[in-house]
Amino acid sequence: MPQRRVLFLDNSRLAAYRVQRGEVLHEASFAADEAGLAAFGAYLTEHRRSLFMLLADTTEESYQTEDIPHTTGKDRQAIIRRKLAQHFYGTPYAVALSQGRLKSGRRDERLLLMALTQPQHLEPWLAEFRRSRAILTGIYALSQTVGGLLPAKPPAQVLLLTLSHAGLRQTFFDTGRMRFSRLTPLIHDATDAAAFAAASEAIKMHQYLASQRLIERDQPLTTLILAHPSDVPAIRVHCQNNASLRFEILDLPECARRAGLRTLLASSQADALFCHLLVKQPPAEQFAPAEERTYYRLWQARFGLRLASVLILAGGMLFAVNQGLDILALRDDAEQARFQARLDQERYAAMLKALPRIPISPDDLRLLIDRYDQLALRAQGPGPLLAQISRSLDVFAAIGIDRVEWSVVEQMPSTPADSPAYAGGKAVTVPQQLFGPHSQADVYARLPLAMVGDQRGQLALVADFMKHLSAQPGTLVILIQPPLDTQSGKTLKSGDERGAPEAPRFVFRVIRKLQP
Repeated sequence: MPQRRVLFLDNSRLAAYRVQRGEVLHEASFAADEAGLAAFGAYLTEHRRSLFMLLADTTEESYQTEDIPHTTGKDRQAIIRRKLAQHFYGTPYAVALSQGRLKSGRRDERLLLMALTQPQHLEPWLAEFRRSRAILTGIYALSQTVGGLLPAKPPAQVLLLTLSHAGLRQTFFDTGRMRFSRLTPLIHDATDAAAFAAASEAIKMHQYLASQRLIERDQPLTTLILAHPSDVPAIRVHCQNNASLRFEILDLPECARRAGLRTLLASSQADALFCHLLVKQPPAEQFAPAEERTYYRLWQARFGLRLASVLILAGGMLFAVNQGLDILALRDDAEQARFQARLDQERYAAMLKALPRIPISPDDLRLLIDRYDQLALRAQGPGPLLAQISRSLDVFAAIGIDRVEWSVVEQMPSTPADSPAYAGGKAVTVPQQLFGPHSQADVYARLPLAMVGDQRGQLALVADFMKHLSAQPGTLVILIQPPLDTQSGKTLKSGDERGAPEAPRFVFRVIRKLQP
C-alpha cells in the first residue's frame, strides 16, 4: 500500500505530515514564498508515489444553507451546480453536503454549501502538484474532520472549539450535523491568550447563531473545548458557565486514544489529531476539481488492475493447490486400491493352494465349466417353448396343430426378408443375428374349415394369434407360410371348379431364448 501524507495548509504555511498505522510524523514545513514553494516542489518530487491529502484550515471559508426540491441523478447535480455558482462565484473549490430532508411541507432536501473563497491562496501549491505530477486525492476543510471528536451522544446543539497552528476554530453542530464553522487567528500562542479567545469567541458565536435563528436566544448553548490537561486550569479561569454558555472540556489525549492516534500530543494544538482523523475516515465530499485529481484517477485505475491481477493470480494458485490436493488424494486412493488388489490376489492364491489338486489347468477347467453351462441351457429341450405355444392355443382354440419340428440354434436361420415377424406383442423387422442359444420350433397349423371363404378373417386370426404368442419376453414369431397366397404373381383359379374343400393351413416359426 502507498504511504499517505497530509498537507496541513493555513494562512501562513503548509506543514507536511506522514500518517501511518496510527502515527502522525511531522516531516517538513513550507512558507508561502518563492523559496518555500521550491522546497515544496522538491518534497513532492521526492515522495511522488505517496497519496497526498490537502487539509485547509483558513479564514477564507463560507457556509450557506439552501433547501432544494428532492431530486436524484443529473437533475440534482444540475441544481447543486447552479446553487454553488450563485453563492460562490469565482472559486472552483465548493461542495454541497446533504443535511437530510425536511419533515414538513414538500420535504425538500437541505444542503450545506461550503467553499474556500480565496482560490489564489491554493493555486501556488496546486501548481507544484501539477509540475511534479504528484498524486492529490482531495482537498478538505478542517471543519469536515472535527465531527469525529464529538461524544457518542452529543447534545442536540453543540459548539466545538478546537485549537490548531492556524488559530481557534469554532464549529457548530445541530443534531450531529455540522452547520457552520469559522477560524479566529491567534496572535499569541500563550495558554492564557487561547483561553481568553475561547471565551470571547464563544460569546460571539452564540450571538451570531441566535441572530441567524439557528439557536434560541434564551437557551444556553453547550460549548465543548478540546484541550490538553496542562491547559485546563487557564481555560477554567476564563471559560465559566453563564446564562448563554455551558462549557465542557474534552480531554485531548483521551480523544486521541479513542480515535486510534498513537502519537503523543504535547499541547492543545491538535494538528496531528486532525490529520489522523482525515486519513482514518475521509469525508465523502472534497473541494478539488476533477482536473486536479487526474493522477489520482490514474493511480486508482492502476491499483485496480494490479489488485485484479493479484486476485487472478491468487485464484489460479488456489485452483492449482486444490488440483494438487486432488491429485495427491487420487494417488493415495490408487495406492490403496493397488494394495487391496495385492491382498485380494494373495488371498485368492492362498485359497487356490488350499483346494485339492485336480489333473486339469484352470483355463481348461473354466472352458469346461462354460461348456457345461451351455449344455445345461440346451438340456431344457422344447418343454418351455411348447408350453408357451400351448397357452396361446388355449386362447385361440380354433387353430389346430398338425406337426411341430423343434431344434436348438446358435444362428438366425434363413428367412425371407418380407416375412411378417412379431416380438413383444407387435410387428417387428426380422433380426439378422442371434446372441446365445435359442430354442426354435417350426409349427404347421390349420384354421377351421368354416373360414375357407373368409380370407380377411384368416389373416386377422393368424395375426392376433402371433401377437399373443410373441407377447412373452425373449420370444420372436415369424410367419413362414400364410394361410393364403397374397402375391400378385400367382395364378387365380375359377370358382366353378368342383372339389372337396380343405382347411386353410399356415406355418410359423417360434424362436425363444434359452434362460438359465
